[in-house]
Amino acid sequence: MRKLVYAFSAAILLTACGADEEANNTSEEASMEDHNSEDHNKPTNTEGEEKPLSVAELDDRIDEGMNIDTYSAEVQSWAEKGQLEMEETVMIEEEEPSSADILQLADGFLGVAYDEKEVTEVKMFQSVENAKEYFESL
Repeated sequence: MRKLVYAFSAAILLTACGADEEANNTSEEASMEDHNSEDHNKPTNTEGEEKPLSVAELDDRIDEGMNIDTYSAEVQSWAEKGQLEMEETVMIEEEEPSSADILQLADGFLGVAYDEKEVTEVKMFQSVENAKEYFESL
């Protein structure tokens, strides 16, 4: 009879320990899920990123006659920092091959026309469509 009581007690004890362990695993999993969801909801670190440029700021930095290599390097740098977005490049129908970039800024769009050597025109627009129509009509 004693052996039966010991066996029964051991079975109850093991069952209780197993349930405890399962509860701990469940709470650990829930904790990990909470932690993971918190990571997704945290704001990203924007240190080092600069605020988007305005049309006026960029208009002061890009001038007609500016070297095309300098222009390209500057625009690429600003785009990498998140200060502007390159919306579209339009081919301009003229005698000389030329193009125009349409840049999206904080408060509007800037169209920058250029040939193989230099920036030929800088103009502000309210929309991508307006800029595209303007440069395609040249």
